[in-house]
Amino acid sequence: MEQPSLTVQKNNPLSWLKLALTGVNMLILLPPILAEQGVNKVADLLYRVLGFLCHQRADRSFYLFGEALQYSKERVWNELPSSQIFTLDFKERFTCNSEFGCKFGVCSRCTGMYLGLLLGVIVAEYLMRIKIPRFIPILFLIPLILDGSVQTFAYILAPERGFYESTNPRRFATGLLFGLGVGYLTVSAVSPAIAK
Repeated sequence: MEQPSLTVQKNNPLSWLKLALTGVNMLILLPPILAEQGVNKVADLLYRVLGFLCHQRADRSFYLFGEALQYSKERVWNELPSSQIFTLDFKERFTCNSEFGCKFGVCSRCTGMYLGLLLGVIVAEYLMRIKIPRFIPILFLIPLILDGSVQTFAYILAPERGFYESTNPRRFATGLLFGLGVGYLTVSAVSPAIAK
């Protein structure tokens, strides 16, 4: 039985997709690593590029080289200026300090989604051989949709207290499941055309 792999086969678009998703996942971790090493101009550039893919909110991100992998929303909002936590201006977004460390290139949900996409594409070929029912990867999409929707409606209906707020581990987990589902569904949709 052939095992899933990351090797690139010259004329196989799925091989190139695996390689591209591997690169994206590496890019998520590269900005904090570069910033920690003092390569700030390249780190800043990568944060800005990744900012086109994600809101990069400081309270919804994971961190490297600080006191913890994640921080509570209350702590982030108490210790950082609000103008750096959630802003459309890439140059103003918080990236690093000595206490928090350096945040990942994207938020916790996007980190899960991109990792899930890569894993979904890698395992899809194997799962297609054992013929899992198509509704299973579709079910993987639902937790993210519910988590994000309920949180949004909570803020719309009660902005002063928001009766539901997701957590970074939950955002990561729902993103991971979503990415797995989308990765599998993508491969299962394009594989018949590639096989011809």
